[in-house]
Amino acid sequence: PRFYASSEDLGTLREVTAGEARPRRATVVAPLDNVMWDRRLVEALFDFEYRWEVYKPAEERAYGYYVLPILLGDRFIARFEPERDEEQGVLRIKGWWWEDGVQVSDDVRAAVTACLGRFLDYLGLGAIGVERETMEAAGLDWLAEMGRT
Repeated sequence: PRFYASSEDLGTLREVTAGEARPRRATVVAPLDNVMWDRRLVEALFDFEYRWEVYKPAEERAYGYYVLPILLGDRFIARFEPERDEEQGVLRIKGWWWEDGVQVSDDVRAAVTACLGRFLDYLGLGAIGVERETMEAAGLDWLAEMGRT
């Protein structure tokens, strides 16, 4: 297949293909982002199977109603189910699933924390709240330590 890129991105493309080190940045990817349009291509390129389950009955969902994937560098590392509480100014994390084989290192935690901070800013919210069961199951206690819950 043929892929197209903006000429503005040629410098970055050259750096990446030359193997130059770049800081790893985590990003929340929306289900309807054009990156996710071709689910088969996403699976082939990233070995990541994603299905938007918003229209599935609750009992048929593998994850949750509105689950967002997190991309770190060139790999999807997690997915989470957020709920926006505008009244409290909180982004509630109802569910969190690490992808198989992800090693949750200090670097991963730092990248995800920065990512969630940017996501809060984008949403105009001030804090993250993680349900206790989710925090324990996914090992997210470090979010509380960083003052974001």
